[in-house]
Amino acid sequence: MIKPNKNPPGGIIHEIGMEINLLMQLFSDRRVSILLKLIPIAGLVYVINPVDFPGPIDDILVLIFSLVLFVELCPRAVVEERRNNLRRVIPGVWHDAPKDSNVVDGEMRDAEEGDQDGKDKHS
Repeated sequence: MIKPNKNPPGGIIHEIGMEINLLMQLFSDRRVSILLKLIPIAGLVYVINPVDFPGPIDDILVLIFSLVLFVELCPRAVVEERRNNLRRVIPGVWHDAPKDSNVVDGEMRDAEEGDQDGKDKHS
């Protein structure tokens, strides 16, 4: 089963995004069996299938179950490798600009476009 971090760095939305990215990477990995890749496809076909029980709850449950089953049946080493790559953080420390620094706010524009009036100030 997918085990989220106890304290994900960006909260639950970040964790869901990481799991979706993991699923896409596993799906495109050649080390994962084609038969395993059929599990999420079968879940998606079930969701799209017009013969259905009323309401979306069964669709959501089948889709989640198929995705969790897919990750669980993938080779553990591949899942851990991909998950570790997704969680790798570039080390760094955020520094605010000093209050007395010479920081200039500005807007970016394309040099080819010229001024808003259609005239280039530098010509």
